[in-house]
Amino acid sequence: MKRLALLALLLPGCDAYFAPSIESFTVDNPNPPFATVVHLHYEVRDASAVSIVPDPGEVRSSPVAVLPRGHTVYVLRASNVIGSVSQELTVDPLAAPGAATINKFSVLPSQAPAGTARTIAWDVSNSLGLTLHGGGIPLGLVAASGQTVDTPAVTTTYTLEASSGPGFQPATIIGHAVARVTQPVAIASFVATPSTILQGQSSTLSWDGNALGWFVTPGGAASITLGPVKSLVVRPSATTAYALTATGLGGTAGPRSVTVTVTPRAGTRLVYTEPAVAAEPLKLTAAACAAPCTALTLRLVATGATSLRGVAIDLPIDSTKVSLDAASFVSALDAAAGKAVLGNGPLRDTLVLGAARAGTGSGPAADLAFVAGDEVAHFVLALQTQGGQGPVFDGATAFKAFIQSASGRTPGGIAVGRLEAQ
Repeated sequence: MKRLALLALLLPGCDAYFAPSIESFTVDNPNPPFATVVHLHYEVRDASAVSIVPDPGEVRSSPVAVLPRGHTVYVLRASNVIGSVSQELTVDPLAAPGAATINKFSVLPSQAPAGTARTIAWDVSNSLGLTLHGGGIPLGLVAASGQTVDTPAVTTTYTLEASSGPGFQPATIIGHAVARVTQPVAIASFVATPSTILQGQSSTLSWDGNALGWFVTPGGAASITLGPVKSLVVRPSATTAYALTATGLGGTAGPRSVTVTVTPRAGTRLVYTEPAVAAEPLKLTAAACAAPCTALTLRLVATGATSLRGVAIDLPIDSTKVSLDAASFVSALDAAAGKAVLGNGPLRDTLVLGAARAGTGSGPAADLAFVAGDEVAHFVLALQTQGGQGPVFDGATAFKAFIQSASGRTPGGIAVGRLEAQ
């Protein structure tokens, strides 16, 4: 007992020879709005220990922040070795307007690399008691609206739990928000197959990794955006280094480089091999061309008697070896309509040709009659020597075409030969 008395004498503001006393115990708002924090103020004398129940328990200084859960009687108790004294204080929050509702609970950014600071924000209505926890946030009461920051190292789920007032359903509502940790973007491989080619040949660049977007940059040229595609066919006219860059939720990676070595073999002339004799109504043939042929007129002609009102073809082509003179396109179907272009986007490296007779406004156009040898259309392709030697197009491989007449649209109908740069 003497030892306890000595300890009490050493505590500030405590006189072991007098019973403790409570000078004041007040609250800043005895009738706060629902789910609002209030502050309890107290002043005691000659006390070695002070506590407030039902919460927060033992206290060291005034004021004390509490969140009353409905009608609450707080009891302040002051004690020392002589005895103890207590005093009550009632807080009556305004009634809850309804069941608890989570208006917002979010994590931003929702996906990011490990170590990225995330903002956890929330807004809740009518909650009698609101707790938040997850990751580096310990379980604890929070205000009805607010935000905090956490830095998760792994994918983390945060939990917000709101309690409705007495008699309201649901009694408890729980919300979850997830902070996903993404893996750093990585390029697993990047190769050129083959890595050594003759001028005019192609090489396939291929790669792998966990990126969402890929970019290939030829040396000295603009980047090519490829999205999720993981390969690219290239036809460099000279030895070229290609740089690969990757992007994704986990950041960026690269560049990583590969080189395609090119042995010079420039093209000097265009040579067209006529298509084999076939029952197609039309064929692509070549006009006479003086040697060395560097600009070739290609003619779409009838192989026999036929009637047409429209024609179209999409022909895969090596656009590095030839250029198209779009103004050279002329069609007997309609001199003022139709065109030939080298496609782009999904039709990249494709010769796109189309022509049709114009309708009258009150009905479709009438067919135009052709006999064997009659020209339907023609256009001019010019050699690009830097594209090297090799095939420009080959009708023996797949291509798309159709012809249109009064009897309907017929797939195919056009025979195509083989054009080479030599």
